Amino acid sequence: MSYLGCKGIMILDRLRGKKKPKPPEIPRSEFLRMKPVRNPMLKWERNKQGNLSVFIPLGRPDAKIKKRDAILSKLAPPPKEKEIQLDKVGSIVWELCDGERTMNDIVVHLQEKYKLLPSEAEVSLNAYFNELSKRGLVGFILPEETRARFEEAAKKAQKKE
Repeated sequence: MSYLGCKGIMILDRLRGKKKPKPPEIPRSEFLRMKPVRNPMLKWERNKQGNLSVFIPLGRPDAKIKKRDAILSKLAPPPKEKEIQLDKVGSIVWELCDGERTMNDIVVHLQEKYKLLPSEAEVSLNAYFNELSKRGLVGFILPEETRARFEEAAKKAQKKE
């Protein structure tokens, strides 16, 4: 089924009162054992202020460019990458996303460095990693039981379709 066909069905489902399926919940204990890892396709560097800038490559424009757009792109070529500047805490967390450290390791690091309560650090990290993962900047190495549960949920979802 095409993307548009799926999207149309999702809209109809919402009109019928069906909710979008939520991804499986991750228990706190499993969340703390996940290992965040940076997207290896991204470049990053430290700026003069000591914070990090992450560079996201942008897709190439289509070969079928309108004449007007072709002229504009010669005058001002489109950027080849997008820069995201991380703040001080974001930079520290980014460097800790090496695939070796767990979320718990990062929580403990933030607790000690910024005198946070564990719950404050966990909630902040959860929100931060949700945003980074939505943008495709980080991924996660899941604990074995979490991965198995996600695979089982995916199989059930395929059977329903």
